[in-house]
Amino acid sequence: MGYAFLVAAPERALLIECGIVDVRASATAGERLLAISEALDELIRRHRPFALAVERLYFNKNARTAMRVSEARGIALLCGARAGLEIAEYTPQQVKISVTGNGRGDKKAVQRMLPNLVALDAPITQDNVADAVAIALTHAQRARFADAVGAAT
Repeated sequence: MGYAFLVAAPERALLIECGIVDVRASATAGERLLAISEALDELIRRHRPFALAVERLYFNKNARTAMRVSEARGIALLCGARAGLEIAEYTPQQVKISVTGNGRGDKKAVQRMLPNLVALDAPITQDNVADAVAIALTHAQRARFADAVGAAT
């Protein structure tokens, strides 16, 4: 499971930290979910975010993968709710439109656009990390737009 913490800025967002919540492949399903929960709780304690943005599960051809993703997503939602965070969900198409301007862009197109939108020390090469950064960026952009609309009315 990828994660990203960033601070929105007018030009390019500042990436505070990103990475993978690593769990042992040999662990049971319950052990994996517990490890994800503990890691996310620690990240939330350390960074004190005000919002959690997650990818809305759209559909998946592989039922086993969809089940694992939905379980991990549920743990992330639980951790965010337990910490009192604002929670937002975005479909893959919403994220792709936000980052690339095209809802049909592929993962590589998203990865190519990230350095233009987020201050990065190094290119992001892991798909799950790039997805997490893109989701966080989507939320930051939408929140900034909502704030601007609110201020104008």
